[in-house]
Amino acid sequence: MTWKKQKGLIRIGKTPVLESVPETVRLVPDKTGTGTFLSVEAPTPSQFWPALLGTVANMERFTACYRREETFWMEPCAGTTLRQVPGDTQWLLVRRTDGKFVLLVPIIDDALRFCLDGRDGTLRLWADSGDPWTIQRSGVGAFLAVGDDPYRLQEAGASAVMRRLKTGKLRRDKPLPDFVDLFGWCTWNAFYADVSADKVRQGLESFRAGGIPPAFMILDDGWLSFRTMPVGGNRLTSFRANSKFPEDLAPVVAAAKQEFGVRRFLVWHAIMGYWAGADREAFPDYDICEIVRNDLPSFGRDMGPMFPWMGLVCGVIAPDKIADFYDAFHSHLAAQGVDGVKVDNQSTIELSAARLGGRVRLTRAYRRGLEESCRRHFAGRLINCMSNANETHLMAGDSTLLRTSTDFWPLRPETHGTHLYTNSQVDMWFGQFVHPDWDMFESGHKMGAYHAAGRAVSGSPVYVSDKPDGHDFDVLRKLVCSDGTVLRCTDIGRPSPDCLFHDPTREDVLLKIFNFNAHGAVLGVFHAKHDGGKAGAIAGTVSLKDIPGLAAGQYAVLAHRSGAVRVLGTGRRWPVRMKPGEWEIFTFAALNNGHAVLGLADRYNSGGAIVDLHHGKRLTSFRIRDGGILSMYSAEAPVSVTAGGATVSVHHDRKTGRITATIPAPGLVTVRWR
Repeated sequence: MTWKKQKGLIRIGKTPVLESVPETVRLVPDKTGTGTFLSVEAPTPSQFWPALLGTVANMERFTACYRREETFWMEPCAGTTLRQVPGDTQWLLVRRTDGKFVLLVPIIDDALRFCLDGRDGTLRLWADSGDPWTIQRSGVGAFLAVGDDPYRLQEAGASAVMRRLKTGKLRRDKPLPDFVDLFGWCTWNAFYADVSADKVRQGLESFRAGGIPPAFMILDDGWLSFRTMPVGGNRLTSFRANSKFPEDLAPVVAAAKQEFGVRRFLVWHAIMGYWAGADREAFPDYDICEIVRNDLPSFGRDMGPMFPWMGLVCGVIAPDKIADFYDAFHSHLAAQGVDGVKVDNQSTIELSAARLGGRVRLTRAYRRGLEESCRRHFAGRLINCMSNANETHLMAGDSTLLRTSTDFWPLRPETHGTHLYTNSQVDMWFGQFVHPDWDMFESGHKMGAYHAAGRAVSGSPVYVSDKPDGHDFDVLRKLVCSDGTVLRCTDIGRPSPDCLFHDPTREDVLLKIFNFNAHGAVLGVFHAKHDGGKAGAIAGTVSLKDIPGLAAGQYAVLAHRSGAVRVLGTGRRWPVRMKPGEWEIFTFAALNNGHAVLGLADRYNSGGAIVDLHHGKRLTSFRIRDGGILSMYSAEAPVSVTAGGATVSVHHDRKTGRITATIPAPGLVTVRWR
């Protein structure tokens, strides 16, 4: 079908998509045939200007991701009218009354970055260069598409956008860094900026005492050398560590690896060195500029409270020198034994781009320099953080890990459901370009198991920020295998269809997050509503429809917490009811000749433990990644089950069909079930 614009209407075939569209909006063909691009223009060239797009035809509900109080993070929202679409929206998905779905996403073009705003009842596309000296009158600012399946629409739309922009790569085309399947520890919540060499050792000793040492770690903020500027903010003064690490980082890194078994040691730094950039006197070779940070008040955002710690004036490394800066910095870190970096404060670029070509061009220079240096020195081991401006996602070349939500906040009870909701919603669109990192959490926290369950279905790296002696090893044992790896899903966690267009933190709707394993699927179900601590129980159901892309058929389904097993097929539903803060994980395993392997039932993502599954008429064989409680399903009791060639005793529940057996030895073992 052909896209057409005529008399203020944009339609695909005979289907109206946008109404009341101004003459200044033009259609630009999409070479993939998925949708169309929209070109807009301003009356005069400017740094920051809006363009009317009109209204969405036949809109029933929408879901969106936008930036609210800070430039660094996105939040999701859902509603029924365009007036509820916030300023600085970076992804909009609409469900129509005819059952079709409309994808409308702002993009980048030359020096301009675009975003959406619907607060006056009409969609506006805002263009911004981030620099009064960089002006542009027009640009291709958005991508528009319509489809019957919202999940496939995201994939096809992302391919179309990247084919046009050629500024980065899709997630599926980028390898993950080698530490993503290792269990990790980050020092942030444990010590915040008061970290030291002695405290790192103390933290590692605490994990070792419980028998679950981290296989990778992140030394977060607090190790770098800086000075506080008269105008506020701290600037980097050296590549060497500060006095809390008197012999620089080499002894700490060596001890972590040699004494505690850490395989990958990452360190933190900010995109411009430190929160307020780099010190010009300390680094005279990088043409550091003094840039007064700006903000975009049109979206009701006030960054003012952040300037005291972030610095009103930033020491910005010149774009043509940033590659040299990163190369020197990372060369020093690699010589200390460091294996990778977590690079924070990335969206500060848009506030610090005046007279430097604007936010998009400055981001492009910084991304190229950063990614090339990480390839050279760290084999691509990079976590991008505080980087949720859409130009960062669209210009992520070889790097893929990116934090998709604000921090885990241990002292804010209203944030825990929001944390999972945010990450899963951001994954829908932006997870097509980057691999989401759902952030650390504290295993010993009151909501530690809730967050652990979320990470287990996320597909994200799994790492905690436990204080010494602040662990819940029962939680950790459900996440971590004896070899230090985690049972990570094969895809990224996304919201199920029945909660996609709702806000489970505000509505009486359960948050469902689905994902896949090599053999089967997994569904996390969470009560995410807080409501000031007054939320009541919420009822819902679990079915095959909660997992888009799941093949039709009969499935044995295991509920992790209750241990219950049921068989679900098309049309069958499993009723659930949850109180605030409750959760459950359901593992789906397809029936083959009446048999199904559900995995290690004492792990959150039980199905993630299954490797090389083969069903025969009389023999089912597979490998299981660790010792533990093996769970399977059959209406008939097994003749025998062996693990590593040795017969193991089994229990068969005739009523439910659940089979359990204890796999005693740690490590990968072959199981044969007759």
